[in-house]
Amino acid sequence: MRARIKCILNWVGIPPYWVNENIREFGAMLIRIWGHSPMARARIRRILARKVIRLNFGCGETCYEGWCGIDQFFAPEVDLAIDLRCELPFPDDSVDWCYSEHFFEHLYPEEGQRHLIEVERILKPHGRYRVVVPDVLKFAKHYLEGDLDFFRLAFPWAQRPMQALYCAANWNGQHRNILDYEELKYMGQSAGFTSVIESQANQSEIPDLLIDKADPQRVEESLYVEFIKRG
Repeated sequence: MRARIKCILNWVGIPPYWVNENIREFGAMLIRIWGHSPMARARIRRILARKVIRLNFGCGETCYEGWCGIDQFFAPEVDLAIDLRCELPFPDDSVDWCYSEHFFEHLYPEEGQRHLIEVERILKPHGRYRVVVPDVLKFAKHYLEGDLDFFRLAFPWAQRPMQALYCAANWNGQHRNILDYEELKYMGQSAGFTSVIESQANQSEIPDLLIDKADPQRVEESLYVEFIKRG
């Protein structure tokens, strides 16, 4: 069936990525509508009733004990389905810790800026938002150096380094931004965070934030940053 649909799309000249994008946006619209339902409000109240509130944005199929998984679809691992490009449904100064791993790069720059403003708003004083993104500039650096060992570890699925660099930066059109520490620092300070610090895998002053995936491939391809809200 999928091959037949692709054949029809090619015949009429409609690129598959256009169809996929519209399907995603239609799903996001339904999620935004659901966000006004009594069921969604009840889930938010249950989250706010927790003694310590930890939010994992773009959780996908990842689940951490004590964390609330948030994403743009329904799944067993998702405690709350919302469109993360929109206003977050939590009061000011109500959340202890926030986290995202390989989610932030899926936002366009202006969407990412709005997201950081929202996260800064909902975090309690001294709260932190730990962000993990693909380190695209590291990919570019090792590409220019001809370092094949790096690509074998950081992106072993690629047949050649340029393919790995393309996937890190673009991911079939799903990556909407290229980020390094300086850009994240600028965005974080613009959003009102007191400081933005570069980190390493599973290295944080906050024990709750030590939840990075530890496999060597993920560590090698990633950049780790923490946004700290003023006290």
